[in-house]
Amino acid sequence: MKKTIYLLMGLLLLGVSLLGGHEAKAATDYGSQFFTHVELQNKNGVASTDFKENDRVKVVYNWDLTQVVHSGETMTIPLPAQLKYVSFAPFLLKDTNGNTVATAVVDPINNKIILTFTTFVDTHSDIKGSMFFYADFNKNNIVTDQTNPIAFPVGGDFTTLGVMIHKVTSGGGGTGTPTVVFKQGRIDDKDSSLINWTVTLNNALVDIDNAYFTDIMGTGQTLTGPVKLKYRDADKKERYTRNESVTLDANRSFRLELGDLQDTSIVVTYQTKMAGGQFSYKNTAKIGGTNIDEQTRNATVNDYSGGGEGEGEGNGGNNPPPVDPPTPPEPPVTPEPETDPDPLVVKPEVNTIIDGDNEIQIYVVKEGDTLPSIAKKFETTTQQLKIWNNLTNDEIKVGQKLIVKVTPRKVAVKSEINVSPSPTTTMKTLPQTGDATSGVAELIGVLLALTSGAFLTRRK
Repeated sequence: MKKTIYLLMGLLLLGVSLLGGHEAKAATDYGSQFFTHVELQNKNGVASTDFKENDRVKVVYNWDLTQVVHSGETMTIPLPAQLKYVSFAPFLLKDTNGNTVATAVVDPINNKIILTFTTFVDTHSDIKGSMFFYADFNKNNIVTDQTNPIAFPVGGDFTTLGVMIHKVTSGGGGTGTPTVVFKQGRIDDKDSSLINWTVTLNNALVDIDNAYFTDIMGTGQTLTGPVKLKYRDADKKERYTRNESVTLDANRSFRLELGDLQDTSIVVTYQTKMAGGQFSYKNTAKIGGTNIDEQTRNATVNDYSGGGEGEGEGNGGNNPPPVDPPTPPEPPVTPEPETDPDPLVVKPEVNTIIDGDNEIQIYVVKEGDTLPSIAKKFETTTQQLKIWNNLTNDEIKVGQKLIVKVTPRKVAVKSEINVSPSPTTTMKTLPQTGDATSGVAELIGVLLALTSGAFLTRRK
């Protein structure tokens, strides 16, 4: 009897040991360990540490994998407090052949970028690459007209760059000489695929007979709605507004008749949607009349989404390393038609990122969306959406990009039980902890049942 009890106790200890040893662990995050260099670049792409407080900065990192890593493992780098992200859109790091080396997701809540390796790293060696993103200065955390020490995570530690930030003293915003035509554009705060264009006509309050306005839209963008005109008096107070539905001609332009302008200025606003695939988007505004020469003003808006590239050598063997399937361009990818679609037929618009083992679908939040309604639309749960997107509550904003579906790509699966853990950790929906290996638990249960049976038989 004592032997049976000792055997039972030994099996219990073995079971606890095996279960503890096979608890699933979160994928390894290497932090900034593999980042080798960081520099700041100005708008001309030249390395610099001298900026104005309203300058846009390009942050460029180089990285080199000095040890074996696996798909699903990550590199995470925080953004210094003196900077703030310009774009929260996810992006891909690709090698020179178009293979996706890693996917990059911006976490605006925790102010960091998370790069997740794809299966490319499982079949290649000597992997290295670069990454860039754009940032503005956080004016609450800088001191102007002096050098600011800004610490960037590099090599598991920090590299401090002394950045001189000058205060902008020029007025702007209409304090200069009044103009007859002025145009500017900016990327929408809520939807990074939209550009808001503003044209100010006759701010100089010139008398213009039979005035007209012509706008020429550059390539890579489509008009998303009507054009709004706001008429103002000599004190720049609004008199009235009107909306105009326009159609572009063969020259990608439209023309609006404004009538006679006396002590009157007009502010014209409209939106365009970027098709993606190019950095700069240009539009041209013109104003003319029977008593003045036509005057022109150009405006350019740059798309400051992040990006990067990587490279690596194959590990050899008889079979060539797998190549990721072709992926669509980085979001946004699909231009909208110039005419409004039927409002009764609305299909969720998603962009898909292939990470090697999974297809990750990203949805842009629309007006009227709620987290539960999005969860229902994509046949998932509110809690799962929170996990995928690092959300702490149900609050979402129009234009916010959400991961709404992670679908594993089909692979061959062996039916036999394998007690040993897989040698590589692949990314599931998101790295999680606490999942125990069920095969070992079932084996221990069988052993305990048999031992208990033997113990009861011996007592009889």
